[in-house]
Amino acid sequence: MSEMGQNKCPANYLYPKAKIVKFFRVSVMTSMERNEAITKISDAIGHNGGWIVNHTLLSNVAATLNFELPYIQVEDFLTKLKELSFYPVVEGDVPQTKESDLRGQVTVTFMHNKPDLKRTIPAFG
Repeated sequence: MSEMGQNKCPANYLYPKAKIVKFFRVSVMTSMERNEAITKISDAIGHNGGWIVNHTLLSNVAATLNFELPYIQVEDFLTKLKELSFYPVVEGDVPQTKESDLRGQVTVTFMHNKPDLKRTIPAFG
């Protein structure tokens, strides 16, 4: 069977003008109030030329922020998180590509003794 039949063709063969986008993950833990923490991380992403693509809030326990960031700004982004007292842990290696943006995800775990946020959902129908 040919290599193309095994789905091993390069992405630029199918989409010649497409940039291959890489992905990296960052984890932080904080006792900071969750809205303040999310705002600071969002600002750090924007400050370094990035933007939020998606987010998920898991009650008041955790949050994930999916973002894109120019590769050349990754070190500045991680430094900014340290300056904001988040002390990021990069999971795995940051992809080495200087020609494109990187997709990333920050997972924030909130450390506190507060109960879960529970919302009453009214019955309908």
